[in-house]
Amino acid sequence: MKITICSSAFFARESYELKKKLEEEGHVVFIYPKEVEISGRSVPIEEFYEMRKKELTEGLLEVKARLIEEHIKRIERSDAILVLNLDKKGKEGYIGGNTFMEIAIAFYLGKKIFLWKEPSKDLPYYEEIMTMKPIIIRGDVKKVY
Repeated sequence: MKITICSSAFFARESYELKKKLEEEGHVVFIYPKEVEISGRSVPIEEFYEMRKKELTEGLLEVKARLIEEHIKRIERSDAILVLNLDKKGKEGYIGGNTFMEIAIAFYLGKKIFLWKEPSKDLPYYEEIMTMKPIIIRGDVKKVY
């Protein structure tokens, strides 16, 4: 199965580890790049997200738009998405705005939606997420089918 991993950039390292596990299970896995090009230099994805928190410039918005578009294309090429919704900001099963958008796109495209764990009921869009009938795998990659 072709799977796109969706998550907060905060979980980039864990996403790359999950990619390896899924590939060991025989899946083809798409993921955000480890680095992005900004002003002619390669910047680790985590550093890019820290940069935009400090100052959201037009150039950084353009990079973010390109990343979103490229990830949507990965979702289109996939059979499913797997949302790595670990704990963040005091919320268990954190799903940020960008990841929520990716879930909605996958839903619209008729892709399977897997969640790593139960999403936080405190999320403002918890009801919408659950309406899209995700399959919660509780950390077991063997449940991705």
